[in-house]
Amino acid sequence: MAFSHFIIREQIGRFWPFFVLLFLGIVYLIHVDFSMSRRMLSPTDARKLQSYVASPYIQHSSDRKHLPYPVMLALVHYATTSTTPQQNREEIIITANILSQKAPCNFLIFGLGYDSLLWQTLNYGGNTVFLEEDANWIAEVEKSNPEIRAIHVHYSTLVSDADNLLAYARQEKRICSPEVDLRSSKCKLAMTALPEKIYDEKWDVVMIDAPRGYFEEAPGRMSAIFSAAVIAKGRNKKESTHILLHDIDRSVEKTFSMEFFCFKNLVEGTGKLWHFQIYGDGESRSSEFCRSVPVAASLAPSSN
Repeated sequence: MAFSHFIIREQIGRFWPFFVLLFLGIVYLIHVDFSMSRRMLSPTDARKLQSYVASPYIQHSSDRKHLPYPVMLALVHYATTSTTPQQNREEIIITANILSQKAPCNFLIFGLGYDSLLWQTLNYGGNTVFLEEDANWIAEVEKSNPEIRAIHVHYSTLVSDADNLLAYARQEKRICSPEVDLRSSKCKLAMTALPEKIYDEKWDVVMIDAPRGYFEEAPGRMSAIFSAAVIAKGRNKKESTHILLHDIDRSVEKTFSMEFFCFKNLVEGTGKLWHFQIYGDGESRSSEFCRSVPVAASLAPSSN
């Protein structure tokens, strides 16, 4: 009996990305119908129509909008694949909730994986760009998903240098400052060789799920975290950037995020995912990421 329950849970786990996309597709259709109605009807008539459509006894007409074709393809993909995304259901729901409010938006993602099509689809109509360290993996993913836009990036850091890099950033605060534009930064943590469009865009959501950081010779996510913080702080004061950091069970991710994203900006978290919301400094750019510096922790990579 226990084994059969395990099999059922496994089958359900395979299909939850399908249900997430299906739900958001239905929300999209309802939003389109109601927004069109409000443009053509008076406020009173619009309220009546909304009440009418919500009635459980009303059959919807056949002229309802179709799901966008890319959304259909994503539904088919996740309904038929046996490969599950890197993040679990609860972690993905956090991002889905953000995108349900922000999309279509500018979405920058460090890493290309089995969940990339999901992120692309949840931000349907928006600008979704992936930064990936493995050129061969980019070619493989783009072969089956030509609509995905991925940029090959190089990291010059190593996980084994994380402690020294953190000490360096604290000592060289003038160089490793959010005031300094990433393109011209001399900080060892700054990503200075990205395409111009990455620096010029105002990114509403940033996800960091790469590069690799689970062994000493891996690049680690130190530069990605630092650069994302500079990008967020560079926006106008009334603008914010939602930053989603995965694998916070590892000490590098946890310590560097507290250093540059700041505890006060931590909105929520579940599993191995933390969600930060960072507001820009505007023209009066601050020279510090956080007012108080957290106590240093050991940055040895975990076995996860």
